Amino acid sequence: MSYFIPERRKRKSILPLIFLGSLCVFALYYAFTANQKTVPVLPENAVRPHLVNWLENNPDAWPAQDPIFNPIAVRRIYRRTDYRLLWFDNYSLSDTANDLLKQLTASSSGNPSSMVDYRYHLGYFDRTLRDTPQRLQMAAVLDVLLTDAFISYAQDTQLDKLRPKAPKHHPRLRMRDKHITPVNATEGGFQMVSQRSDTEALLDGLQLANNSYGNHSGREYFRGYNRGSKTVNRSRYYTQRSSQGRQVYSSSSRYGTSHSARYSTRSYPRPYSANRSYPRVMPRFRSLADEGSGLTPSHGEGLYVEENTPFGNDAQALREQLARYRNMAASGRWRPLPAGPAMTLGAKHANVIHLRNMLTVYGDYYGFGDDINSKKFDQRLHNAVVRFQVRHGLKPDGIVGKQTRQRMNISPSARARIIETNIRRREKLPANLGNRFIQVNIPGYRLNYVEQDRIKLSMNVVVGKKVHQTPEINTRVARVVFNPTWTVPRSILVSEILPKARANPHGMENLGYRVVNGSGEYLPLNSQNLKRAAAGGFLMRQKGGEQNILGRIKFEIPNSDDIYLHDTRAKSLFSLTDRDYSHGCVRLEKPRQLAEVLLQGEPGDWSRYRIEQLTTGDDTTEVRMSKNVKVYLTYWTAWVDGQGRMHFRPDIYGKDGLAANQF
Repeated sequence: MSYFIPERRKRKSILPLIFLGSLCVFALYYAFTANQKTVPVLPENAVRPHLVNWLENNPDAWPAQDPIFNPIAVRRIYRRTDYRLLWFDNYSLSDTANDLLKQLTASSSGNPSSMVDYRYHLGYFDRTLRDTPQRLQMAAVLDVLLTDAFISYAQDTQLDKLRPKAPKHHPRLRMRDKHITPVNATEGGFQMVSQRSDTEALLDGLQLANNSYGNHSGREYFRGYNRGSKTVNRSRYYTQRSSQGRQVYSSSSRYGTSHSARYSTRSYPRPYSANRSYPRVMPRFRSLADEGSGLTPSHGEGLYVEENTPFGNDAQALREQLARYRNMAASGRWRPLPAGPAMTLGAKHANVIHLRNMLTVYGDYYGFGDDINSKKFDQRLHNAVVRFQVRHGLKPDGIVGKQTRQRMNISPSARARIIETNIRRREKLPANLGNRFIQVNIPGYRLNYVEQDRIKLSMNVVVGKKVHQTPEINTRVARVVFNPTWTVPRSILVSEILPKARANPHGMENLGYRVVNGSGEYLPLNSQNLKRAAAGGFLMRQKGGEQNILGRIKFEIPNSDDIYLHDTRAKSLFSLTDRDYSHGCVRLEKPRQLAEVLLQGEPGDWSRYRIEQLTTGDDTTEVRMSKNVKVYLTYWTAWVDGQGRMHFRPDIYGKDGLAANQF
């Protein structure tokens, strides 16, 4: 009879059931305890080749959609740590990594397309940690981007872009919210600050280190990080302007008086051998708080880090590229991209085949096997689009939209004409530009400071509008002026300044504008003095200081067009792709860093701290340059960089005579 017949079940012994149940419980317990004791070990030797390939041998093979924004600093960090993963404990994210992710999320704008979120790779982290399975290569990519995001965050925090606010009447900063982990400058460099007992110290100038303190059983695994966690409420952490005009954190908890305060940190031992020395990745500068000046930098320039990349840009390289583009045009392989929708990663469309063929001809795409005929917009094609966009001064988002399509559809024969024009421009300059010089490329919106054919400092610049074109000039740096005054040119005085002064003289005086008579005396902006200025009898000048239109630093370069290199108050323009907004002068993104490198070797103390002192208040200081530093304001719409890559830029002033390259 069946075991489940009630009459028979009463007579059946339950001992077999008890035995089987005990056996199952024992087996489950054994499997559970074995799993608890067994920790998978991440094979570092399997990860190291990826890091070496991406950071050293072949940067173009970088597989992630997000670029590395600080490649030089990232490369130096992994060199010092022998290309180890820095943010993982075996296959799980370390506590420091989770702290950093929470802090980056708290500091974000909440808009995945914003520059802050893009700079911190928050969209990538969100997609990867939520959807991607565990893979060695993905762990290596995530580790590199975490390092890159930390460097960006460290720079931003040190520059007062993010200013944690402090509670009053507290002699020392006490971290009340353990999920906020600011970055502080220590004797070794940058360091993340946290009260958590198992958080690693980041020592020796971004010398990232991992430790094994605390209980690891609660650590979240690779896919376990949750940006929607209750511990991080994005709406609680945002930046706003206080009554003093300073940018602060607004949240339920309060912090120290400024980010420059000496945070209380734990000191962790190094996980490396004491016999092995690691040089600092980034130089350590004295902060203003260290000197007791009470001054806090708010310009957002950051510390000077030597780039040391090859300059290139010679005529011979252009001639070689000219031959290449002529052959490209003669081969008949190039075809324009047909009209169609915008394309990005994951798209499937017939135009993807045309796109892949075009980028193969240009040399941006490296295909394998049958990929060349695939209609799918895959990761390799995305990387090729990003390479093309970087070479053409476009936003490197990997999206083939209107602007990218326009640049792609400039034919090789038209490109050859552009290269010919730029060869002639380059040949007008000396073959040897000098051992030490500044080059501003007007269509590229870029300045390079070069020593011994190596770029030591580069930055974005703003150049003149089409109606106020920045001229091509070969000159030198004559003076560096801190807190410069600005004598208003006649054209700007009549068309812009005088109408504003007549309408609101008090407001213009608050901005530092004064009428100047023949004796150099400052006069008020009354109707009589303004009338004399309009007639040409008096000048108008803006005093030095925070409101000055030239900013805090001006670099005088002798020329007949009254063109300067100078600071600016309009910092937001540097984040734009097209930056032709000035009246002809060149506005600098990092004038303090340029002053620092130019004044090296000049008599006196020209440290960064000294420069910060001179760029406060309204006293004007002039420094005459004793060393000859050449300045070349160039108009290059095509050039070859030091790594052999061909670059093109739009003809913003219409000097090339080619309508296809004017947008």
